[in-house]
Amino acid sequence: MRGRAVRRMAGLLAARLPELGLEEVPDPRAREGRGSLAQILQATLLGLMAGCRSLSESEDLSASLALTMRRRLGLPRRLADTTARDALCRVSLGGLRAALHRAVKAAWRRKALTPVGLPVSVLALDGKVTALPTLNHPLVQNRVTDQEVPYGLVRTVTCALVSAAGRPCIDAIPIPGETNEVGFFQAAFASVLATYPSLFDVVTYDAGALSEANAKAVVDAGKDYFFALKGEQRTMFKLATEHLSFEKVLASTEDVLDNETTVIRSLKLLAVDPTWSYGDGKGPGESVWPHARAFLSVEYVKVHRREVVEQDERLFVTSYDPARLTDEQWLLLVRSHWGVENNNHHTLDTAFAEDDRPWIVANPQGMLAVLVLRRIAYTLLALYRSVTLRSDEGRATRWKVLLRSVRDVLIAATEDQLAGLRQRETAATR
Repeated sequence: MRGRAVRRMAGLLAARLPELGLEEVPDPRAREGRGSLAQILQATLLGLMAGCRSLSESEDLSASLALTMRRRLGLPRRLADTTARDALCRVSLGGLRAALHRAVKAAWRRKALTPVGLPVSVLALDGKVTALPTLNHPLVQNRVTDQEVPYGLVRTVTCALVSAAGRPCIDAIPIPGETNEVGFFQAAFASVLATYPSLFDVVTYDAGALSEANAKAVVDAGKDYFFALKGEQRTMFKLATEHLSFEKVLASTEDVLDNETTVIRSLKLLAVDPTWSYGDGKGPGESVWPHARAFLSVEYVKVHRREVVEQDERLFVTSYDPARLTDEQWLLLVRSHWGVENNNHHTLDTAFAEDDRPWIVANPQGMLAVLVLRRIAYTLLALYRSVTLRSDEGRATRWKVLLRSVRDVLIAATEDQLAGLRQRETAATR
């Protein structure tokens, strides 16, 4: 890495780690031992940011830190993987989530979360599932059948601010084992609303949370919803399908994937008439939600070598006034909704290898602790790449290159390279 890149990455760590307030996370251990909990959490977080795939690799990294980085980060010694695992399996998930909240609020204060291309802030929620070889835990849904070995599912709701550059993850909320996404939506929404009452205007979710009760909860809270519409709401779905079939395309985009492949997305939008009804004997109240303001459809067409190889149409319902966005902005909002999957979950599954190597598998509490720290790592780096880096080339940096650059700085930075870089207190040195 060139000197300027080294200083920039070291500056990221110096500026953002103190904002997490890791020393405020309650320490569940009976005695502190050789390292404070803040040091353990920081070393684990750095391992995630550097692309480590296990606690063992994170231990090796902690042993290889350059002297100048060790001093600046306040990490005086190697962190044993057994020490880290013991702490992570007992640490408060609420305390870790609060650290993520502090990072997001700091980014908000420095105006790093301003909507891009939209006049409103959009929060996308989506469920994520990890299978573990463990059963009978409050945060685990047991899966026991005659055909396979019993296992458990640990589920979380990812909360991503998809209107902001980098689409940062602003929360990760565990779903109790006895419920599901549609049943847990209102609790998750209430939690993120209490944490960030003014950060977002519109809430999006796929069909996993589709219900009138969930939509009403959003409207009653003074926000607007944008939900994927599928057959679970059979009458309204049929009503939207038939009415939209007569509408013309209002906006479209064409993305060139390579020299032979393009993807075209086309938008139709229709303002909802509250007097509409569908089917014999059904009144408006049984046909369309009273707070619904518009139906939308987006057709997806993938063309390879001038032939259509994939085609799909998705419907949506929203309480947001259709006149408040242009046609192009509506299409951008629809595409932003998918950012929670395409940016957050895809990056976590590929660059961070979350599904394949969750670091801790036999303990749901420990797995979730690493999961929250991984989302802190993702958010810090996503904002760094999309906001701090000014050039188009920098903002297009591949994730694996970005993770490798963190590692390079941690193990190879010299005092001469960092001379004059403002020293800031980290959680480990306060």
